[in-house]
Amino acid sequence: MLFRICQWNERHAKTIMAANKRTDDGKSQEDGRSPAIQEPEEQIDRRTRILNAAVEYFGTLGYYGTSLQKIATSAGLTKAGVLHYVGSKEGLLRLVLTEMYDQETNELLRQCAAKPRPSIAEMFRATVEINVKRPNLVHMFSTLSAEALDPNHPAHDYFADRERNGVEQARKVNWAVPDGVDPAEVLLAGFSMMDGVQLRWLRKPGQDFIAMWAMCERALFPMPLWEGYR
Repeated sequence: MLFRICQWNERHAKTIMAANKRTDDGKSQEDGRSPAIQEPEEQIDRRTRILNAAVEYFGTLGYYGTSLQKIATSAGLTKAGVLHYVGSKEGLLRLVLTEMYDQETNELLRQCAAKPRPSIAEMFRATVEINVKRPNLVHMFSTLSAEALDPNHPAHDYFADRERNGVEQARKVNWAVPDGVDPAEVLLAGFSMMDGVQLRWLRKPGQDFIAMWAMCERALFPMPLWEGYR
C-alpha cells in the first residue's frame, strides 16, 4: 500500500520525455494537428482514457497479456497516439501504479505524518475506504503483484521494494501504540493482511470489504491491549 520506485521512475523518464516531443514540422505525433489547436482539456481526457483502459486490461489480462493496440482501441486512439502520451508500455505501467494506485495512499500517509499521534488502526480503515471505491485498481494491483514475481517483469523491483520501503517510511511517523508494541511489526502484519483480504474480496464481488477488514482488526489490534489506541 505504501517504496524504491525512484530509480525505476528515472529509468523510464527519458523514454517518456522523448515520446512527448513534437515532430520536426511542429505537428502532434498523435494526430497530426498543430499543438496550438489541441486544447489542454482534450489532452487530459485522452490521457485519462488511456490510463483507464490500461487499468482494465492489466487487471484482467496482466501486463504480458495486454498489448498497446488493445489499449489504443479501447481508448479510441491509434497505437502511436497512446505512445505520444505515455512513451512506452513500461511507461504506461509505471503511470498506473505510481500515479493512479499509489497517489491516494501516499497522501494518506502524509496526512498521518502531520498528526502528533496518529492511529495505525485508523490509517488501515482509511485505506480500506479508499480501496472499496476503486475495485478495478485493486484488481489491477493484485494481478500485477502476482505476475511481477517473475524477476524479469518490469514491475518486479517496484513490488519487491514497495512493502519494505512503505514500512520504513511509516516508521518515521509517531504512531500511537501500546507500550512494548513495535509499530513496524504491526504495519508489516497489517499490509500482509490487507493484501490477503483484498484477494478474498475480489474473488466474490458484492462482499462487504469494510466488514471483512473489521474482522481482521480483532486479530491485528487485540483487546484489551489496544484499548484506547483503535
